[in-house]
Amino acid sequence: MLKIAASFVLLVCLTSGVFSQSKNRWLNGTWEGTGYQTDNNETWTMQLTVQGNRYKIEYPSLKCGGKWIPVSIDSARARFIEKITFGLADCVDNGNVVIERLSKRQIAYRFSNRGTREVTASAILNKKNSAFPKRRK
Repeated sequence: MLKIAASFVLLVCLTSGVFSQSKNRWLNGTWEGTGYQTDNNETWTMQLTVQGNRYKIEYPSLKCGGKWIPVSIDSARARFIEKITFGLADCVDNGNVVIERLSKRQIAYRFSNRGTREVTASAILNKKNSAFPKRRK
């Protein structure tokens, strides 16, 4: 009986790990676009690179970037805390990011400062084509 219970627990753990990784699969890849800052009417470039459970964000024109720490992810929406790791003087640290899936090739980005829900920046990001196209059989 103990072996059956242990097998069941192991199966549940393995299944939940696979399921949680598949929830963010729609975000895998490199996404690029131009952000718009509502409080000062400025624009800036941005690039998001997602590999598995790693979320790297760069704002090349602002010379800053860092990583996103997942808060929640489902099949069409993801919430993150943005942790700026370089260029702190030019970017806001610890902001809230919401990503919504628009299609296979586009996502919507919304940013709000910590402690508020007011969106102060937004963008539409387009998925960059892979350097290695899939081969057809």
